[in-house]
Amino acid sequence: MVCRLPEPGCYAVPVELGGKDLLAEHVVAALDAFRKMIEGIARRDTARITAALPDQGLRHRVLEAIRGMSPRADDKWSLKLWDATDVEFGELNTESEAIIREAIVPVAEREASQVVTGQLTNINFTNRIVTIFYPPTKREMDCVYEEAVEELLIENRRGLIQVTGQVVLDDAGAPKKIIDVNDIRELDLSPLAVDVVKVGDLVLKAKQGLTLEPTTDETQQLICVSDAVLGIDAFARSREALVGELNEQIGMLWLEYALAADSMLDSEAFKMKQALLAVFSEVTDGA
Repeated sequence: MVCRLPEPGCYAVPVELGGKDLLAEHVVAALDAFRKMIEGIARRDTARITAALPDQGLRHRVLEAIRGMSPRADDKWSLKLWDATDVEFGELNTESEAIIREAIVPVAEREASQVVTGQLTNINFTNRIVTIFYPPTKREMDCVYEEAVEELLIENRRGLIQVTGQVVLDDAGAPKKIIDVNDIRELDLSPLAVDVVKVGDLVLKAKQGLTLEPTTDETQQLICVSDAVLGIDAFARSREALVGELNEQIGMLWLEYALAADSMLDSEAFKMKQALLAVFSEVTDGA
């Protein structure tokens, strides 16, 4: 893949696929598969994604590459793609990561998985085992991964990492091993910007920038954000789950406090109402 310089005055980046060692039909087939996978992601159609590239190992690698191109759940940008005839064939936005993950990991396996955070201490590429130091038990834990996850491991091999897979417990009920690892990520504690909150039919727009600073709890297993003035105290095991939990909590606070009659609130609750009204406004979806 060759990326040219952006077109003057915009962010559009011309991309060419191929090279002197690739036959034209291979280039056409690769582009066709990529386009169908992007269309499947945009349509939230995992069957279309699978049909575009039947080879599971290769499909997972391509999906992980596309996942790397996609915005996080709390990002404020999206990526649209056009072909050489200037026809748009897909968009990667904050909802894309969820459908990509669904296409990579079967529902049953995903429901049985847990997220564990630990300090990376060793990688055994021969046996496909990554060892992490698990803070709650102060012991090392082996995590057995598949080949498709190896590139993720190479990219996220420093500091605290989050490993997702099936957790095996010891006799005391504490995690001792993770098998069937399907995801490995560096722990992301970068500032979380809140712009638009959507909960069901409720849509709130921040009047001014609201940025929360994620931290970990004492076990380093939960990512937490809080704002005492607004009444926010949300936590989850992953950043994606945290964004969802945060939206739900802000939506609840809006309904319970911002829309409540003044006579129904004590002094502290009234202050929270005023703070919420100062930061957010309710808008119609798409406004």
